Amino acid sequence: MDHYLKKRKVVIFTDCYDLAFNEIAQVIWNHVSPSLINSIHIDPVVAIKKFSTVNAAFAVRLFAELYPSSTIFLVVMNSMDNSPSRIIVETNNNLILVGNNSGYFNWLIEDIGLKSVYENSMQRETNPRSFGGKYVQAPTVASILNGKTLDTLGNKRSKEILADFKIPNGTVVHCDNFGLIKIKGEPLNNIDEGQRMRILINNKIEIEAIFSHQLKTHLDGTWVLFPGSSLYGLPELGKVRCPDSAESLNVKEGDFIVWEKV
Repeated sequence: MDHYLKKRKVVIFTDCYDLAFNEIAQVIWNHVSPSLINSIHIDPVVAIKKFSTVNAAFAVRLFAELYPSSTIFLVVMNSMDNSPSRIIVETNNNLILVGNNSGYFNWLIEDIGLKSVYENSMQRETNPRSFGGKYVQAPTVASILNGKTLDTLGNKRSKEILADFKIPNGTVVHCDNFGLIKIKGEPLNNIDEGQRMRILINNKIEIEAIFSHQLKTHLDGTWVLFPGSSLYGLPELGKVRCPDSAESLNVKEGDFIVWEKV
């Protein structure tokens, strides 16, 4: 166990979680120096909702609290209608982020702080083949693992190059496999247990829920707004022991939810 804990971690966040994930992972292994193989661990895929920059940003921010410094996060997804530049970011807590400049690193940078950002020298122009996650970003991760400095892998830039992408409070950032809806927002303070709440979704759909600190203590099918398990207690909304909370409202990442006391 101690040997496992000492290994350098690589975490791949992607909406390409079929065969493509194994391609990305194996390209990293193929480019890593044989002498380092036993000192590296690639974790299981972090599956991002398809084309969702919001969901990628949430996942990167969430995992940043769990992984040790020197971990490398590789993000392979793009929801934009262009080809943003590829960047390498180092945070104040010494995580290294490899991906593109579409904004999914911004939440983490806002909360943790930015040490440096580089434009990846291996851009699409030097390797124009489709699937840059495999042909550009995976080899970049391997180069970092092999000990190359960020200065040799890219051109240092100011933080002003980062995409202008922010997620406002009230945004749905993740719907889990039980249909629970995670919402970016401040902790749910100053609400009494059992308080009835009016919930408005995308300014169209209205439901009534109750506020509680414990979702599972209520009757099956009851809508509950509660302090969630993620980050600093992000608000969550769901029906008790029902797998279709999000689906029943047609809610997805990027939607907007607000509430008030009844």
